Amino acid sequence: MDGADSFADKVENDKKVDIRFDPDRGLVSLRVWARGWLERRVVGEATRRSYEGFIRNHLVPRLGRKVLAGLARRDFEEFARDLHASGAGLAVSTVNGRMVMVAAMLEAAVVDKRIPENPARGVRISRAAPCAVDEDEIPTLGEVDLIAARIAPRYRLAVYLQAGTGQRTD
Repeated sequence: MDGADSFADKVENDKKVDIRFDPDRGLVSLRVWARGWLERRVVGEATRRSYEGFIRNHLVPRLGRKVLAGLARRDFEEFARDLHASGAGLAVSTVNGRMVMVAAMLEAAVVDKRIPENPARGVRISRAAPCAVDEDEIPTLGEVDLIAARIAPRYRLAVYLQAGTGQRTD
């Protein structure tokens, strides 16, 4: 059975169970879909800012021009891998957490019948191996001061407390 026969069988099965899918609904760009999806979310302000930053700084520059119907699992596997490997400063747990958000965003597109399946579902990166603290990765006092200077004022004390006690967020 070739691809065309498989597709025809799927269409016939979908008709039998009354699944209707209009491919034109998937022609919205990921950039537009992400903006609308986030506007509809009921989340705290800090979460909203975090999601907005991730979408603006990472998701949209990499995949924002693609339409929902044109996204493939491979796009998200490469995206997650590159986020971690690029030196963007995102830990494995952060990348995986953001991929959960992206999968939820695309699951909403499935529910809205814009795409037939979620290409980001289950995409994660593995932690290579537990590692000891690398002295070169510990921020210097100057780097801590720079972080504190650029973060929202209400979080500055937390930056110094975490740096001074060796705490990490992940």
